[in-house]
Amino acid sequence: MTTQTNSPLVTVVVVPRESFNMYTEVVERIFQLTTIPFKMIIMEGHAPERVRRQLDAIAQKHELCKILYSNDWRYPHEFVNQAIPLIDTKYAVFIDNDVEVMEGWLENLVATAEKENAGCVHPIYLTVRAHDPSQKIHIAEGKLYREKRGDKWIIDTIACYSGVSVNDYPDKNAKPSDFFEWHCVLFSKKLLDKVGLLADLNIAEHLDYSLRIAQAGERILLEPKAVVAYEYERIWRFRGADRRYMLFRWGLQKALESNERLSAKWNLDPESTRRRTYFAKEHTARVRSTYLIPRAINKVRRMIGLENMPLMKEPRPEKLQAV
Repeated sequence: MTTQTNSPLVTVVVVPRESFNMYTEVVERIFQLTTIPFKMIIMEGHAPERVRRQLDAIAQKHELCKILYSNDWRYPHEFVNQAIPLIDTKYAVFIDNDVEVMEGWLENLVATAEKENAGCVHPIYLTVRAHDPSQKIHIAEGKLYREKRGDKWIIDTIACYSGVSVNDYPDKNAKPSDFFEWHCVLFSKKLLDKVGLLADLNIAEHLDYSLRIAQAGERILLEPKAVVAYEYERIWRFRGADRRYMLFRWGLQKALESNERLSAKWNLDPESTRRRTYFAKEHTARVRSTYLIPRAINKVRRMIGLENMPLMKEPRPEKLQAV
């Protein structure tokens, strides 16, 4: 069993996002590539038994790693809320169980939080596997689009530098960011205590919490020297429990309720949530297309010269642009 002798400044909380099939790999990679002392809490999330056994084996090797088990599936924000009262270090990092860290990820997040006295610091998020040579960015610094429409507001997130290689990102210095993603984010315990638990949302949780951070007079920073990777296209490979949990996690009814709650809270125009409703519909439609019968139908359609059945019958909403 490994023992970290220095008192850790940070607790790493690993949270199920939409599947379980990378859980063990993600946790092992964190231990392999992180050089500073840290505690770890694994929110197990009612994973398949095979994954549970693998996580147990990892936890037994690391004294400062513990697992919180669940008897049923829950939403990511519920696991985060369960973990927050257990944090007893200066900082906490929440990371999804399908995110691969890169060398220096935690070291740079903590260093920036310490140097800048920042309550929230996030890395650059890639949209490919860590080993993918393209190193395409999902989001670097986040920007919020804001527009007053009548007595309501349009507020939406803009993914800056999306599609650009991280090697071409122009500035490696920490800088302000309007929002973070729950893929991976560092908070000070002081900020978590000040802002409080997450709202009951299965979509746009990051937007709501980012607005609450700003409302509390706190800052969000991007640390470009910290990089993590999440492969967007991996949902095509989901099967079994991963496929079922994905459909649960992005359930449309829950998303609609979440968007209504978000809109009422922040006085939002429907335009603010239209793209997020589409996102939930598209994600669940993609997963349903991987079941045997839809796959067989699409195979026959391709054999006779037709395209696959469309995932969505409604047009994709246009992304809002920064002004």
